[in-house]
Parts: sequence; C-alpha cells; structure tokens
Amino acid sequence: MGTQLVLTVGTNALPVWVAWHHLKGKLEPPVEVRFVYTAQTEDEMQRLKKRCTGANILPQLATSDGNPGTVRKDINGILQRIPDSTTLHVHYTGGTKVMAVEAVSAIEAQLRHRPNVSLQTSYLDPRGASGPTIVSRTRPLIADTRQGICPDLGLIADLNGFKLGPFTHKFGSRKTDDCPAAEEPQCEQLIAGEAWLNGGWEGPDGDGPRLLEYGACSAFRKALEDIAECNSVRNNFKLLRGVYVRRLRATDWDKHCELDVVGILGYQIVVVSCTVDGNQATIKQKGMEAILRARQLGGDEARAIVLCSATRNATGGIQKELHDEIGSATPPLEIWGKNDRGNLPNMQALSDKFKAYLRDDMKWS
Repeated sequence: MGTQLVLTVGTNALPVWVAWHHLKGKLEPPVEVRFVYTAQTEDEMQRLKKRCTGANILPQLATSDGNPGTVRKDINGILQRIPDSTTLHVHYTGGTKVMAVEAVSAIEAQLRHRPNVSLQTSYLDPRGASGPTIVSRTRPLIADTRQGICPDLGLIADLNGFKLGPFTHKFGSRKTDDCPAAEEPQCEQLIAGEAWLNGGWEGPDGDGPRLLEYGACSAFRKALEDIAECNSVRNNFKLLRGVYVRRLRATDWDKHCELDVVGILGYQIVVVSCTVDGNQATIKQKGMEAILRARQLGGDEARAIVLCSATRNATGGIQKELHDEIGSATPPLEIWGKNDRGNLPNMQALSDKFKAYLRDDMKWS
C-alpha cells in the first residue's frame, strides 16, 4: 500500500513545490516522492529536494526534455521496481510537454499488465475559477492552491534561484553598499504615505518617491485587510517594501535589484513599482523591469503594477505596448496613473483600485 508521487521538474520550481505541499497530505500514506528532471533542471530539482521538508525522497530520475523514446525508456525503468498495491500519482505541471505526455502514456501502457498498481494524475492550473487550482482527470483536488501556504518570500525566492537581502554590494575599488533585509511597512510610514496621497502627491522636494511607496503600501494593505475581514481564508498575505534581490550564486560584485513593494498572497506575488514621474519612456522602462523582476522572483504567475502620475490615455498606451512586447496571453502588468478626470488617486481611491484588482485579476476576495 502507499503512494509514489512522481513530480516532473521544469525551470519553474515553485508550482512543483506547491503541488507537493498540498498533495502530501491527501494521498494514501506512506507517500514517497520521485523527481523526474533533465540536465537543464538539475538545480531546480536540488532546490526542491532541500525545500520539500520531511519528504521521503526516492532516487531521482534524469531523463530527456525532448526525446520521447528516452523519456519512455527511463520511465519504464522505474516502473519495474514499483511493488504491487502501490498507487502512482504523476503531477506533471513542471517539465516539457514531451516529459509529461510520455511519462503518463508509458505508465498507462505498463499498468495494463499490472492491475494491482493504480494511476492518478494531476496538474496545477493557474487559471482556475477561484484561483490557481490542482485538478485531476475527474475533479479538482485543491480549489485554490494559495490557501494554507505561509507567505514566505524567502522560500519563493530560494525555489526560483534568488536570495533576498541583507547582503553587501561591492563596486568601484573600495566602495560598498549595504542592501538591508526587506521590512514590513511601519505604522508611521503608512500614516505618512496616506497623508501624501491625500495631499495631492505633494510634499518636500525629493521625498515623493519614498512617500509614494509608503502610500502604495498603505492602500494595498487596507485592501487586503478589508478582504480578510469579510473572508477569513484570505488572511495569509504579507506586504514588504525595499526588497533587495540577487541570484543565489552571485558574488558581492554582481548586480542586484530593488523592488519597491511586494505583496505575497500565499505564494503568488504582486510587485508594485512606484514613480512620481509622468514621462512615458521612464514609465515603460519601470514597467518592463517590474514584470521581469517579478517573474524572476515569483515565477510565471507573478504580477506587476507600475504606480505613476501619467494620464489615463498615456498609461493605457504604455500598458498596451508592454503587453505586446511581453507577448503574454494574460495581462501580467498594469500601469496605474491619473483617473478619467485627470486627478491623482487619493488614499481611498487607490485602496479601492487595489481591492478591485485583487478581486477581478487575482481572484483574491
């Protein structure tokens, strides 16, 4: 008796970890885990082994990412060692289509001759009706995979090959920058940000970018708290500002990036990039960087917003350009600026916009 959970591994390790997190308690125990990976995804497989805490991990299987015959041969090799009365559960979100199709079809073909071994399959669909969902052939297994997951940006970053501050950046001959750890916005910062938004985005020269970040944090947090007050399952969120990021194997001399505001909804992230500028070239550059960094840090389903002072017509045009250049089937990036009347959003208006975005785009309501 028991289940062998076979996880195909691709270049995005996060959804594979999410699948393991949810399935390990729903499959018939004892549950053993086997990763199927390629030479190109060995790093991702190793990070998954480290982060699947407490898993009974079997020897992993290296195979081809594009040769159907090789995949089938490798899968057949492990099937010969599967004992009777075992359930094989293949979760095929990660990896290439060849890996997924050939793994499942090879197992199906072999199990026709082994009636005492059963097969289950599942896949993480990021476009489920109530959010990303794990589905089997017959029914949804997990309605929203973000529920029940602690919003841990360090875990998310590590799975995707990045680390967060604090770290030191060296440049020039003897110069260094200290890149601190990300922090949750403090009460006095939120109050200052609200006042700046309600004051028409005006204040001491040079303070605008920082105060806009505080205002964005305050409006984003209020929207999340309002939702959680009405729906208790939506309380696993976290909001951070000043998030410094670099690759796991980077040295102190390598480049890093800083993200203004990051919202974590379970494991799904939203990056908010803030600029008081209304210049279209600047905003477009900020948008391209925001969605690139968001996806590097949070995976394919990460989202980004640029908060700026451009007019509605300008933001719409920039957003369309960026969507065309990104080539995404879904809108992962939004540009927010002035409203239809040419006014900059105050605290309440921005909070309402975040709430609508969370409800309609993120299905977090």
